[in-house]
Amino acid sequence: MSKRLRWGILATGSIANQFAEGLSVCSSGELVAVGSRTLDRATAFCEKHGGTPYGSYAEVYNHPDVDAVYIATPHHMHMDDTIAVAKAGKGILCEKPFTLNAVEAERALAAVKEAGVFFMEAFMYRCTKQTAKVRDWISSGAIGEVKLVNAEFAFQAGEDWANFRNDPELGGGGLMDVGTYCVSIARMAFGEEPSDVSYISQKSAKGVDWIGSGQLRFSGDRSAVFTTGVGIVCDNGATIYGNKGRIVIEDPWKQRTGAKLHRYEGYSLAETVDLSITNAELYAAEADAVAEFFDQKECPYVTLEDTMQQMRTLDKLRKSAGIVFGAEAKA
Repeated sequence: MSKRLRWGILATGSIANQFAEGLSVCSSGELVAVGSRTLDRATAFCEKHGGTPYGSYAEVYNHPDVDAVYIATPHHMHMDDTIAVAKAGKGILCEKPFTLNAVEAERALAAVKEAGVFFMEAFMYRCTKQTAKVRDWISSGAIGEVKLVNAEFAFQAGEDWANFRNDPELGGGGLMDVGTYCVSIARMAFGEEPSDVSYISQKSAKGVDWIGSGQLRFSGDRSAVFTTGVGIVCDNGATIYGNKGRIVIEDPWKQRTGAKLHRYEGYSLAETVDLSITNAELYAAEADAVAEFFDQKECPYVTLEDTMQQMRTLDKLRKSAGIVFGAEAKA
């Protein structure tokens, strides 16, 4: 049986609001404490979602009634926040990307392992019934051997230069914010870390990775291609091609529509699975996954090793495009 968790949330931005909405409809947890750098923001957040507001992050992760902490701070803060929460002995769900690079990820996960606490990178799409069905189609050989993955995730962030997503020093840009999903689903489909990568970035006037396209090479010269950005809008779908069929996922990240399995024999639509969910249910599934595997210290949908593979791949993609973050830690 899943453990019922008492949650704390660090930061009060859009993604924190979505996770709080998920907590409100899940049966595995409740919101206890919310921290912000300004008490007024935390108070406004709690008036909407519940919980007790605090004017600092430390008051949340040191709270005696908090079991798990959702880190929803900007990318460049994740390493330090993860280390602090781990030292406080609390379980951790950290928003993606986990850190700015693999060096930071190793340091943060070392603290997690030393503290013996739960950790999961917050790829919410990995925790749903629809994604479980996609994994089942792949593992059962329904499409044969996976040969190619094509994925998109892009949106227009606007020219709000105060937003960290538009700051090249703090890990802003399309690849780190949403392209990371495309990399994640490709690695999930192939079940391995890519051996070679390349990324082409169209930068904004401020030097931000505005629009980009990438390629990942896997064993047997199999590959994944993806499009991402914070300056364009795409269909934001994913297709997984095998030598016997393909899986078409119209909305893999939010899952407002179903997934389709096509077989090449007879060129038929073999199966359609409509496991569409609301946005609140999407984040509820993520919270439920944390609760289910809390005592095991990691979730099989997004393991610690999976997170390290993700960060190493993002590092290589950035290197190929000459993308450097001023705030990132060095080896």
